Amino acid sequence: MKNKQQLVWGVILLGAIAILIGYSIWLFMFAKSAETVISNQGYYNSGMMGGRVNSNQSSSNEKLTPDQVLADVENYLKVYGNNLEVADIFVFTDADYYVSVEEKDTGRGAMELLVNPYTGQVYPEPGPNMMWNEKYSMMMGDSLRYNANATYTANVNRTEAVKIADDFVKSQFGETFSVPGDGHAFYGYYTFHIEENDKVIGMLSVNDRTGEVWSHDWHGELEQVISEH
Repeated sequence: MKNKQQLVWGVILLGAIAILIGYSIWLFMFAKSAETVISNQGYYNSGMMGGRVNSNQSSSNEKLTPDQVLADVENYLKVYGNNLEVADIFVFTDADYYVSVEEKDTGRGAMELLVNPYTGQVYPEPGPNMMWNEKYSMMMGDSLRYNANATYTANVNRTEAVKIADDFVKSQFGETFSVPGDGHAFYGYYTFHIEENDKVIGMLSVNDRTGEVWSHDWHGELEQVISEH
């Protein structure tokens, strides 16, 4: 009986080793295949924040120009067809470029992107763009997929959202701050400019169903805002 048990356990052990070896070989081949696809397509994988590395990468420590960034973003948007265009570019001294994108046919905001100022890497902005966007939601798996048939009813209109945002910045930052209403209505939320003494210094978003406010506090000092149209 003891020898029989040893034989059974030996067979189980050999089977486990065979499965482990087979899995290791599959994992290696899968990784090599993924590496090849990524290399050929010009992508790199960074989980949910994965983005595309574009051709305008700087070979020095100089930042890419807004025109180069615009070209990189336009190239990135090709996967969505030809109905998207850049609306605004925010240039920061110590952070990635911020780019708002809108639909040509409706004028409605589609998505918000960040661009590495040295490599030209484009990737979806975190926060409302990923969590509240009901049409071009990056939470659906990757930036190549979107819900083209998204429908919903906003509970908070633009005027109400501006008031909510303005009250928020005054209560959080002081009476010299305001939200005049400049910005974009996206699918599921609004993003507005924050001003201090009539100068744009940042932005925040308001959920168009709940009225929740989400300040974009990850950008840094704003140098300029470039409106494309």
